[in-house]
Amino acid sequence: MTSSSVAFIFPGQGSQKVGMNRDLGSDPKQRWEQAASLLGYSLYHLVHDGPESELTLTSRAQPAIFVMSAVILDHLHAQGIRPDYVAGHSLGELTAYYAAGALSFESALSLIQVRGEAMANASPPHTTGMAAVMGVSEEALNTLLRPFGEQVTMANFNTPSQIVISGHKGALDQVAPLIKEQGGKMIPLPVSGAFHSPYMLPAQHALSDYLVNHPLGIANVPIVLNRTAQPEEDGAKLTANLPLQVVSSVRWVETVAWLAKRVDRAIEVGPGAVLTGLCKKCQPTFPVTSIASEQGVLDWQRLISGGLQHV
Repeated sequence: MTSSSVAFIFPGQGSQKVGMNRDLGSDPKQRWEQAASLLGYSLYHLVHDGPESELTLTSRAQPAIFVMSAVILDHLHAQGIRPDYVAGHSLGELTAYYAAGALSFESALSLIQVRGEAMANASPPHTTGMAAVMGVSEEALNTLLRPFGEQVTMANFNTPSQIVISGHKGALDQVAPLIKEQGGKMIPLPVSGAFHSPYMLPAQHALSDYLVNHPLGIANVPIVLNRTAQPEEDGAKLTANLPLQVVSSVRWVETVAWLAKRVDRAIEVGPGAVLTGLCKKCQPTFPVTSIASEQGVLDWQRLISGGLQHV
């Protein structure tokens, strides 16, 4: 392997897709079987065959994306590819905790199950949601949202030109024409709640209660956190971060900027290529590759070994 430095980044909810594990390749450590034993249902068959309506549920999508990422991570490790830093977007931050050794596979999946169910139950069905806003600056959007208080807040700073807002659906409906007046565009997202907002306070409390008896260990590599865009390895601080993460903004633009100054490239480990696209908009010259299969790992290693830089 090359001696160049690399970060692993892990996708969050929204990257799931029925059939995403069909070309995944082998499962050398039987992660899908472990998941079925712990969850009480076949996550593999749900991912492989659907239905999509069930896979998109928060309580199903989060474990599915995590296990997909874990299998790909096994293949990366088998080829001797290990990260200097890790980070993840929302749910992906828990996968990053696992990749850094702060959580075992079983403890990570149990925590994700608790988190997914708590987030799904945080507010009544169909009352809250999220939307992507393009073409409006952070300063202008902050001014526009101020009259709505905690009904609508900025949840994800995804790129310099895309901010995701989160809140009550009635308030989001009122915000839409105001954004249009500013020359911007607002696109509702297919999610079931107002994630990374004050509406997730019940989920914060549920995670705090759970973690009292399930503290995390020290990370083997630094985890760049969503809330702060700064690295952390201390187990107690990582434990304290998780409940706060669900009510705090995802500072992805700053996270990517921090990583781009410290590693030569990044690998998006998991289904889809959402983070790869966001990273390119945040830092156009930062080489990022999405890997979603065993073959993808082998192809990436071959290209890097051949001295190619932008893969």
